[in-house]
Amino acid sequence: MNIQSISFNTYYNIPQIQQIKHNAVSNPVHINSTLPCDCVSFSGVSHGGDILKKLSAYGIPDMYTGQILLNPKIIEKWQNKGVFNYPIGRLTEIISNYEHSLMPIDKQFFHIIKGIAKTSPDLTLSEATKELYPKHKKLLLRAQQPIFEGIIRLACDLPKDLYEEFSELMNITNKRLLNDPVVLPFSEKEFLYKLKRIGDNITIKGNKGEIHAINKLISSARAIFNSEQRGQKIFGKKIKQKLETQMLPENLKRNSTNFAKFKEIFENSPLRKNEYIIRLLENTSAKIHGFPSYAQFERKSFIHELKKITRKLKNRKFAQEFTELSLKLPTSKDNVSAFIVKYAEENNNKIGTNMLIGASCSVDHLLAKKNGGASKLANYGLTSAETNRQKTNIYFDKWLKIHPETRQNCQKYVDRLIELYKQGIFEKISKEENKHKRLDKSYIEDFAATIYDMSPENNRIILDISKLYE
Repeated sequence: MNIQSISFNTYYNIPQIQQIKHNAVSNPVHINSTLPCDCVSFSGVSHGGDILKKLSAYGIPDMYTGQILLNPKIIEKWQNKGVFNYPIGRLTEIISNYEHSLMPIDKQFFHIIKGIAKTSPDLTLSEATKELYPKHKKLLLRAQQPIFEGIIRLACDLPKDLYEEFSELMNITNKRLLNDPVVLPFSEKEFLYKLKRIGDNITIKGNKGEIHAINKLISSARAIFNSEQRGQKIFGKKIKQKLETQMLPENLKRNSTNFAKFKEIFENSPLRKNEYIIRLLENTSAKIHGFPSYAQFERKSFIHELKKITRKLKNRKFAQEFTELSLKLPTSKDNVSAFIVKYAEENNNKIGTNMLIGASCSVDHLLAKKNGGASKLANYGLTSAETNRQKTNIYFDKWLKIHPETRQNCQKYVDRLIELYKQGIFEKISKEENKHKRLDKSYIEDFAATIYDMSPENNRIILDISKLYE
């Protein structure tokens, strides 16, 4: 097969297209990114986890990394007070007090902002991030290039029908990477999914009025957009047919009418000024009418669509090669340029929150719920939201092999727990809760016992809690 038929490959090999890339990143266009995706709840964890989380106000280390955890209440407080809207000269001074808790990429981004603050202290976080965008768009494209080229080389061996489907996906991906307008089909399921994601972020903030309003909007959307057949997909070899079918007079009329109904409900909603819903509606209108729109490249979406193609392969080892290679694409968690590009069009609050939220304290099930772990204090430990995300359902002994430093950090964790217990912090926190929620020294004993039981039989972790009894 002739791989030159895929425009993405051409983009990396023809000088004229290289100039287009240079122009695209030197003069960035407005990116209609979809919606916030990094949702970490500030609310408590059921069955006692919330009381444990309160220890983050007293400097508790991450049981896995040893890093001091950031109290989620601080982020919540700053959101409510509009601290992230402060000029970066003042904002960086405030955040510097918590810099030691930031995750590596977040800390790297913060250092860049601190550097800008020295010469342009009056800029906002959003303005500073926009200034960084052109340079870091180039750097991100440079990091993505060899991975995409590797995927394209693999695609040479795809069967003809799957190659055509892959080619369509890559043509769309190429346009999204270059910030070129792209025509995408409208999907009711996609619209409902994205509206629900916006709702998740509104729910996190805890404003009852806004929560009621978004739930009402979601309910209305489900009632209005309910005609899509099961199994329809956004990408794939039939995308042209989908667009053609969508533009048939009866389908265009139905979708336009439904969209108008929802828009009217939205415009009478307390959330009518919500920028994320407005953005979603703008993109949805373009899709319904077959107009090109700007859609930022999304790594998760690309990997998901690529898997839809490769899962049809009989050779599972070959399919796995695609997945393994695509997973090497930079993310906002491991590449500072990816972070900057992802949030370049977001507001101050969104950027600031995502810079800090990875380091915020979260409650980890030592034995994951999916693996049969109970929701009780004896099965809880405190870790950062980002580490918790990475650990997911990995068994403790397997995690220990990947992160042997966990042994020492679990000891740091219990040492601090003992200190806080002896300082009366456990008792103080317990008094703030009802009589059914108490934190006492038994948690430290139970934690040590659980870690012992979950560690490898031939190399148990025996935590020293002798100071608890002195």
